Amino acid sequence: MSFAKNIKRSSGGGSGGGNYVKLVQGENKFRIVGSTEDKPYPGLITGMVGWGEDEEGKRKPFRYEIDGKPPIAFAEKAKEFFAMIVWSYAESKLMILDIAQAGLKDKIIELAEDADWGDPRKYDVSIVRNGEGLETSYVMTPKPMKKRSAEINDAVASMNINLLALFEGGDPFSDEAPSAPEAPEEPETNEDGSDPF
Repeated sequence: MSFAKNIKRSSGGGSGGGNYVKLVQGENKFRIVGSTEDKPYPGLITGMVGWGEDEEGKRKPFRYEIDGKPPIAFAEKAKEFFAMIVWSYAESKLMILDIAQAGLKDKIIELAEDADWGDPRKYDVSIVRNGEGLETSYVMTPKPMKKRSAEINDAVASMNINLLALFEGGDPFSDEAPSAPEAPEEPETNEDGSDPF
């Protein structure tokens, strides 16, 4: 199955902390470990995100599916987002990479559909961030193909992350998600990292 096969894109035009990757200045290296086909919960989702206020008047994101209806009226236009489970080398743990930058989303799809690179779960990816505010730029670069480490495999085998909770305003890392879901396997590669097919 193709990594990008079930990824929906918006026809319209990540910061965080804790369990979310925060792209810092310089290189940010990670390994994508989830896909849209993972069961019982996908390890990659796409949707739309707009900003509004919660009951206490605090600014918060509201997410909904690409073909869905916005849960509230937004002051600014909602943006397409990709949220995926990744291994963060900086934090040495599984985290959520939530990106809305068009160039980064396009690069992931481009790599997934490229005959030489293919499924981005087979190699590490680096995002280099430069600048601040409106002058911020991001460049994504794939690293040479290699098998996932035992540490990453162990983390994936025991992960309990429900990305679909983002559509309900919930916590994907909540204990309410079923434990030990069917872990996504690393895509097969030959000894040299090439695709066996």
